[in-house]
Amino acid sequence: MGIDVAWTAENGDPKREVFDPRQCLTELSTERWYKLTDSKCLQFVDPWGDAVFNQSQIPHLLRELRAELPETKEAEIHAHLEKVIRLIERAIDQMHTYIKFTGD
Repeated sequence: MGIDVAWTAENGDPKREVFDPRQCLTELSTERWYKLTDSKCLQFVDPWGDAVFNQSQIPHLLRELRAELPETKEAEIHAHLEKVIRLIERAIDQMHTYIKFTGD
């Protein structure tokens, strides 16, 4: 199982989701993100737990994900990361919503 990403309402109901059946984000989190000592958000995303980001954190999360795009050479993972970024861009400035990364 990969790390699914959801834009959720305040009550936790998903508004939009990006599923990760091919474990693209799992690979990024285990190969790169846990090493990002200057990360405010990505270092806390892992395949075994959940991470939830609020409206104050989402711009930091988005910047960190955008910075990962040039570092991601594999086409499938790059395309998946772009989908996640587009989802998160939709959540910017949307009151009472969150971005949730769900591992297994």
